Amino acid sequence: MIKQSALRFVDINFKRLIKFKKNSRIYIYPNLNGIGLAIFIFFCFLISVFYENNSGLLLSIVIFFIFFISILISHQNINYLKLNYNNVFYVEADQKEKLGFTILNLSKEKKLNINITYNNSNLGNFDFLKRISLFNLNYINDSRGVYALDDISLNSIYPFGVINTKVSFKPNCEVIVYPKSLRPNQDLLNEFNINKDIKADEFDGIDDFKNGDSLSKVAWKKSTLEKKYIKTFKDNQKSQKLILDLDKYNNIKFERLLSYSTYLIKYFYQRKISLTFKHKENIFLLDNKEKSLNQIFRYLANVKI
Repeated sequence: MIKQSALRFVDINFKRLIKFKKNSRIYIYPNLNGIGLAIFIFFCFLISVFYENNSGLLLSIVIFFIFFISILISHQNINYLKLNYNNVFYVEADQKEKLGFTILNLSKEKKLNINITYNNSNLGNFDFLKRISLFNLNYINDSRGVYALDDISLNSIYPFGVINTKVSFKPNCEVIVYPKSLRPNQDLLNEFNINKDIKADEFDGIDDFKNGDSLSKVAWKKSTLEKKYIKTFKDNQKSQKLILDLDKYNNIKFERLLSYSTYLIKYFYQRKISLTFKHKENIFLLDNKEKSLNQIFRYLANVKI
């Protein structure tokens, strides 16, 4: 351990030590072991002064030098780490979601024995041996709305266990918490024809058989040994102009209606079925693009009755 620390000290670029990060401040302070060591150094120094004991003075100098080296190595160990994250996260209320972020090591040196903490919870102890490290943060919130993430902190007691080094990052991002998905009542299910999961329910005609087509759709009566045909079906649900207008359902409690809306929106998006979402003067078109889905989720997170 001491040998590795000494080698790291030799490799320290002292010019870089005075260039602190602009976006995040590094805090270096002794822990309980460090405070005990500092008190021991102080008493060794007093003994050497009052009793003219050179061995006590030498011991205090050696320990103080180790203490000083520990501060430099601790700073170098945690310096030049950067936190990257998405600008916006979309999370369903009351559901645990994993929010991904990366930590970049902007220096050539390896970073050892670093704890990642969030909201007083330790995510683990890690060695940053690569330039890019991926992590997931468990997040849950039972109320819809727009939220910010708490600070994510990197902590280290490397190398001698007497100095704490800490740098905190404030993620400048939004967490959009949209209403929890609830299966709608029977009337709504009937209105949007989703009582049964039927993708194709009306015979539409005959088409040429292509590689990859299901054999269950082959029109055997029309097919020959040389030529195969398949039956095609029309998806009535996709051909309909579906409109989800929240103002029509005053008999349903508003928060429950929002949860029903989340279910319907997810249902149609997963099946790539277009849907018009309306509330008061606000109109959104849901298509197969994620952007349209996120626009509606953002509105549901903030909407008021």
